[in-house]
Amino acid sequence: MKFSMEFFQCVRRGAETTQRPVIVALFLAIFGVGYALTANEVRARESNPILKADFMFTDDFERDNAGDLGGEWLDCANVVPDSFDPLGVYDGGAVISDPYTRPGKYAQPPLIHPAKDGEIYPGIGCAYIDTGATTVSVKMVWSGNYGAEKGPLLFHVESTPLLYVTPSNPRFGFGAWISQLFGVPVVFVGYIASPPENFEVIATARLPEHKTGTPREIELRAEKPGTVTVWVDGQQLLFNAGELARVDVDPTMIHSTLHGIAVDAHFVAPQSNIPTIKGIETVTIRSLD
Repeated sequence: MKFSMEFFQCVRRGAETTQRPVIVALFLAIFGVGYALTANEVRARESNPILKADFMFTDDFERDNAGDLGGEWLDCANVVPDSFDPLGVYDGGAVISDPYTRPGKYAQPPLIHPAKDGEIYPGIGCAYIDTGATTVSVKMVWSGNYGAEKGPLLFHVESTPLLYVTPSNPRFGFGAWISQLFGVPVVFVGYIASPPENFEVIATARLPEHKTGTPREIELRAEKPGTVTVWVDGQQLLFNAGELARVDVDPTMIHSTLHGIAVDAHFVAPQSNIPTIKGIETVTIRSLD
C-alpha cells in the first residue's frame, strides 16, 4: 500500500533508513498526517462470514524473567523464524529476549558501532493468541521507553497492539507504533510485514508531548471487522488533517481471529541494553461482539 502521493511512500527498513525521518517529518509538516487506501481495502465484504465470540484475555507479565512469554501466547518467531525474534519477560514486561536470533538485512544506520561482521540485529518480535473474534479491542500499556538514556536515538523501543495476524500474508499483521521524530511524538499505523524490513505505513498522526519512561496506553479497536480506530491515553486519534477517524485493514486479512502484540527494539548493537528494556507492561484483548 502506498501513501496518497508515491514520493511519500516509506518503508521502515532498508537502505532508506536514514531518509525515513526526514520524509515522514516533511509529510507531517505539510499535511499533519498521512493516509491512503487501495480500492480493495474500501470494498465491503458483507458476503463473507464473521466469527463471533465472547472473549477476554489479560496479561500483566508479572512473573519470573524468562526467554519466552509462556501461557497462551504463540510467538511469531516459532511461526516465521526467518522474520522475527522471540519475545520474553523481563522486569514485569514483554521484551525482545534474544535480539541476536536473526541477523538483520538493513543498511547500517549512522552513529551505531557495527555488530559482528558488520551486521545489524533488528530485534523485532511479536506474539498472538486465537480469540475466535474478528471484532476486537487490543489495549496495551507501552512502557514509554524511547530507549537507552545515553546513546543514539535509534536505541528506541516501540510496541503495538497487533490485529488480524495472518502468517500467510506478507503484511502479516496490523498495528500502530509510537515513535519520535526530532523530539515530536508521532504514531505510525500500518503493517508489521514479514519480514519486517517491508513495514508499510498507511496513516500517521502527531501526539501530545511525552517524557520518555512515562507509560502510554495504546488501543486498537475494531468494532466492525477490518475497520479500526486508534486510541492513545484514552483519546481517539484522527488522521488526514483531523478528518479521518478510522483506518481500513487489508480485506484479505480481516477474517483472521489472531490478535496480539509486537515489540520493535530497532537496531540492536552488542553494547546496547535494549534487550533488557521492556516494551509492554500489560495487555488486554477482548471481543466486541
